[in-house]
Amino acid sequence: MWRISCLPDDLLRSMATAMAALALLATPAPASSQWLDQLRELDSNHARVTALIVDLADMSTIAALNPDMQLTPASVSKLFVAAGALEQFGPNYRFTSTFATGDGVNDGVVHGNLVFIGDGDPSLDSKRLWALVQRLKAAGITRVKGHLIVDNGLFGPFTCRIKDRCKALTRAGEAYSAPLSSAGVNFGTVKLTIYPGEQAGDTARTVLHPLGLPGYVIDNRVTTGVPGTRPALAVWREYDDGQNILHLRGELPADERHYDVYRAVTNAATQTARVVATLLSDAGIEVEGSAWARPLANRVLMPIAQIKSDRLAEQLIPMLAYSNNYMADVLTLDIASARGGESPLTLAGASKTLEKLARQAMLETYPERAGDVPAPIFDSGSGLAVGNKLSARHIVALLNHMYHQAALFPAFYGAIPVPVSSITSTLKHGNHQWLTRLSAKTGTLTEPVTVRALAGYFRMHDGGFGAFAVIINGTPQRSSIGFYDTVIAYQEDIEAILAEY
Repeated sequence: MWRISCLPDDLLRSMATAMAALALLATPAPASSQWLDQLRELDSNHARVTALIVDLADMSTIAALNPDMQLTPASVSKLFVAAGALEQFGPNYRFTSTFATGDGVNDGVVHGNLVFIGDGDPSLDSKRLWALVQRLKAAGITRVKGHLIVDNGLFGPFTCRIKDRCKALTRAGEAYSAPLSSAGVNFGTVKLTIYPGEQAGDTARTVLHPLGLPGYVIDNRVTTGVPGTRPALAVWREYDDGQNILHLRGELPADERHYDVYRAVTNAATQTARVVATLLSDAGIEVEGSAWARPLANRVLMPIAQIKSDRLAEQLIPMLAYSNNYMADVLTLDIASARGGESPLTLAGASKTLEKLARQAMLETYPERAGDVPAPIFDSGSGLAVGNKLSARHIVALLNHMYHQAALFPAFYGAIPVPVSSITSTLKHGNHQWLTRLSAKTGTLTEPVTVRALAGYFRMHDGGFGAFAVIINGTPQRSSIGFYDTVIAYQEDIEAILAEY
């Protein structure tokens, strides 16, 4: 055998060059510095950005920018709720809403109280409640000699800890800040439909849902304008001295179109009591007593009628598509309750289950880095709490964790919106690759600083999956950041990566 020392110098140099080339080919390519140009510029201009894009086949990094920086993630937090709920309950789980009584039933008469038991169904609405009432009627019930009681004891009374929800207790001009309850209906909102008059100058007509819903005074000052004019409408709910007032202002064109408006209620369980009482009356079931909400002490109740929700996998689709804060936070409380949390539950306390999930995903995906990355913080599942803090690495770790859950990944992946079919305009500004190869959850907050976030999966040219997460936060020096500087920035950067991968 020849020894290397016996080879000519020029041959040694050629072999060394070849071996170096082979070693280079065998080493995974580092993340290219050409990626994320727009986000890098934003990060250097009084904003904070954390971003990470990986190939899930081997968890190699495609691009990264401050991947371990903790920022407020807004509604991207809902990905953790979806994952946690699937792991806790499974895709086919259904919540059960029940009418029951602790008293006797004879000849269609409940000789005592009729109890509606909330099971924490985040999607319960008037339509499903009406179906439950019809089952009660089919069971032969025509009269209740006692009260209608809405049992909201699974979570206990609602305690607001988030600024927007606390404000909505007395004044609400939107639906996203709805209060929570295990026995809530219609996502903690009240629905009002406004019909313009037949001709200019007429006062608009209003209808509360369900028809005949009590408990609200309507201060309607909406008038009718000429056809073709631009509608102008302001609606807010105030709660003052025990009374709910819906204030309506503006002008609507006489074009035969109606306008549906949803506003957060003051108390979700009390609202359910009003809705159930109205539906019972519509069905011809008389309740002699009053309708009210309170947690019931442990006692034996006999079910009379029950109805189940849609499967959990089906509920996650509208939760993520509409970024429904009520659904996400009720599911967060559901997870905590199922894991032994005792009433009364707080949202911040229940959210610790999401922190545990985030830590578990980090240990699985980045075991060598788990101790170095700051711990995730959740004060809510919805992301409405500005105290939520996550890094892009935390989110990518969760996406990787769910990617390897064979029984759960189809439901998880299928619930994340695809831009081309998204109901929100934020995702619809990209090219064809952006519109068709991504499944993405957005996040947005405006106060105290702008928050823009995006996370999800993308299909690669070779048929594999990639995962990505981007969070942008404003700073004291630049608290407000515009749409172009945020959404268009991460869109263009990701489009560039899609073109290559």
